[in-house]
Amino acid sequence: MGKGDLILVIGGLLLLSMFTLSINSSITENRKTLYSSESVLNALALAEKYIEEAEALRFDEKKSATIPSSFTNPSRLGPDDNEYYPNFDDIDDFNYFTYTDTSSGNVPYTIQIRVFYTTLSNPDQISTSRTYFKRMVVNISSPFMKKINDKTITLKKLFAYHYFYSE
Repeated sequence: MGKGDLILVIGGLLLLSMFTLSINSSITENRKTLYSSESVLNALALAEKYIEEAEALRFDEKKSATIPSSFTNPSRLGPDDNEYYPNFDDIDDFNYFTYTDTSSGNVPYTIQIRVFYTTLSNPDQISTSRTYFKRMVVNISSPFMKKINDKTITLKKLFAYHYFYSE
């Protein structure tokens, strides 16, 4: 084997090494994206879980309330003294609810929920008076959601009061 062959072998090994490093970098980046995407999907599922739980509850604490003036005062939205999650009985009990969930393995998700009265014409604006509409905003954050700028996902749900009666 001559010097020319040795140079070709070394050159081939160098090209193979560079190709291997490039493939490894690509695989590592793909895994990071996959884990981040999985974290986002888990966060969306968690947010939807809390929204669905609220949908199963009454609109207001007062069962007999049928007009806005009889609904809970906006300053009193949130759980009563004897109510704790998961034993809420109306939508606004979720107001100022905060929880750190680690049920998806070792990935921590911080859940923060806000509930407020709003109007149909401007559903993202907090209303200081009682209305037929409540807005639930669920924020879920995790340090593992790296592909999202502030690492927070927000889901919103507008609840409308409905009353069925029979004569």
